[in-house]
Amino acid sequence: MDHSSDIDSAKVPPDAILRATNEAKKEGVFAGLTSGLAAAIIGQRLLGFNTNKTILSGTLTALLAGYLFTQAFTETHLAQLRQPARPLGPSNPDDSLASSAQQSDIK
Repeated sequence: MDHSSDIDSAKVPPDAILRATNEAKKEGVFAGLTSGLAAAIIGQRLLGFNTNKTILSGTLTALLAGYLFTQAFTETHLAQLRQPARPLGPSNPDDSLASSAQQSDIK
């Protein structure tokens, strides 16, 4: 999946895109491993799978979940890169004026 054309219009540095995709891959691998482990435990303990079925179900679940989570995390990280930076202050300028007026009334 090539996301570079979507990102080019937002003027995001290429190294930020690379960091976002690498981070998504790490998170996807971790999610896949934990999903595969959970599937193997459930398959063996609750469903009564033998050893081969347990290994197969854990492996297939890990691969599929890892792939899907990697895609989702990649989309999320790239969407965050596309968003413009927001100021750190209150979102409504009137809020800052009201809070400063309240503080002056307290003193």
